[in-house]
Amino acid sequence: MAQALTLLAFMGITWVLLGVGGPAAGPGSLAMLLGFLLVAAYLAGRVSRMVALPQITGYLLMGILVGPHLLGLLPSDAVVDFRLINGGALSLIALTAGGELRLDAVRARLTSILLIIAAHLVVIFGVVVGAVYVSRGLVPFLASQPPRVALAAGLLFGLVAVAKSPATTIAVITEEKARGSFTDTILGITVVKDVVVLVLIALLIPLATVVADPSVHFSYGTVEEVGLQIVLSIGAGLALGWLLTAYLRRARGYRILVVLVTAFIVVELSEQFHLEYILIAMSAGFYVQNFSEQGRRLLRALEANSLPVYALFFAVAGADLRIDVLARVWEVASVLILARMAALWASTYLGARLAGDTPPMRRYAWMGFLAQAGVTLGVANLVRDRFPTWGGEVAALVVAMIAVNQIIGPPAFRYALVKVGDSRRSRAEARRGMILAAGSSGA
Repeated sequence: MAQALTLLAFMGITWVLLGVGGPAAGPGSLAMLLGFLLVAAYLAGRVSRMVALPQITGYLLMGILVGPHLLGLLPSDAVVDFRLINGGALSLIALTAGGELRLDAVRARLTSILLIIAAHLVVIFGVVVGAVYVSRGLVPFLASQPPRVALAAGLLFGLVAVAKSPATTIAVITEEKARGSFTDTILGITVVKDVVVLVLIALLIPLATVVADPSVHFSYGTVEEVGLQIVLSIGAGLALGWLLTAYLRRARGYRILVVLVTAFIVVELSEQFHLEYILIAMSAGFYVQNFSEQGRRLLRALEANSLPVYALFFAVAGADLRIDVLARVWEVASVLILARMAALWASTYLGARLAGDTPPMRRYAWMGFLAQAGVTLGVANLVRDRFPTWGGEVAALVVAMIAVNQIIGPPAFRYALVKVGDSRRSRAEARRGMILAAGSSGA
């Protein structure tokens, strides 16, 4: 209650200081808004934790609440400026993903990882494409279009449905300090699937263009370009990981600062050479963890940066979510969200069963793939630009789906980690149970 009251009081004071019309433009105002968002998100995360929800749920909800589409404490211009934080934050999160991905764990869970990804690609994609095509008469912007446009839109929605949010997965794992085969499998699928989705973007968007307009020819140049970007990004990441290893081995000071600087170097490399910064950062973290003895030092430095990075990143992401769009297209969005959810459960269960996984893995693993953001928003922007006639409506629906999935995804994943016993709380409760059992048997 004290945390909640502090948060309300802080928001009230900020509301008075900013005024109903919002602050004047300028670096000072942006700095004040950034400080307000960081403190408000931190307090919201503490309140969220107290009611058994992940802290990032609090960060997201706070961003939505104070963002331009609800209370308006954070104006649209400020949100656009704060997007510059996203690159560095995502690089740090991707470094953590690579650092948490241990080669021995991947080898042990490789069959499960590949089978679940394959099941996702076939089942989720097929179900969502079929649902869009069959129900095209009920979708306002598709009802007047020829069937080939509905099929093209279905391909795009299928692509969106397969994608997920690596940032959210890593944030929940980090917050819960989760360890175990369940966590290793979810993390492995998340990292590998991120690469697969990049390839799918290169394939399916040109394919959807051809389906919607048969006079357009399919271009393999985009696929080759993305393939080269993936290879070069991984190579650059491994080289950066070697350099980071050399520093961590020789220097004792400034590790936290060096890791933070590394994240922004990754973003600069990606912009200068047109590479994928998430792949660069993941590869660098993977190298440090698996080909050196500095993995633990890297993860400690990343953990020291995690709280402000996650708070700002997810608060800005929440402020950027168009809740007003969700209110406009909620009927169609609900159908697509439910179709994706059902296909996600069925495909994960199928893949885990084929891999011979345990019942908890079959029952709960699908919850680790609900959240969406990042790459999915990028797909929405590509669709809006590539298909001017109806792409804007598709993009609006994609944003609405992201808003819902990003809100329900983190609590669902945390629940799964607790149920399978991989979370810190679950491990602590298990240890207490063993101590009590040992005491009872001794008595």
